[in-house]
Amino acid sequence: MSYTILQQQHVYGQYETVTRPSLLKRSIAWLKNEERINHVAWVGISITVMSAVLFPLTMAIVLLNGAYFGLIIAAMASLALVVVTNLAALPTTYTIPFLFLGGLIDLAIIVTSFFLI
Repeated sequence: MSYTILQQQHVYGQYETVTRPSLLKRSIAWLKNEERINHVAWVGISITVMSAVLFPLTMAIVLLNGAYFGLIIAAMASLALVVVTNLAALPTTYTIPFLFLGGLIDLAIIVTSFFLI
């Protein structure tokens, strides 16, 4: 009996390393692209979300949990943060992060209102 063992020849090609930009660089590029395309839409969305959804929800929860003056002022400050940046006609590289920051502030206010006696 004879056996034939076939061994494949390995061919090693050259591979290029692909560098992907970081999440921060990709988000900044996306925000700059949004400036040219949908600036007015983002202004409307951010003001509507903040003044018609997040602020009333935050105020309702704060008022139901004891109406602490400091929390009311903080909720108003987060609303003013978003509205002022949009009324100042800042680019979307500022307005969208300020919208998310205002939402985080409102979330922190809601959580804090449950822990205050």
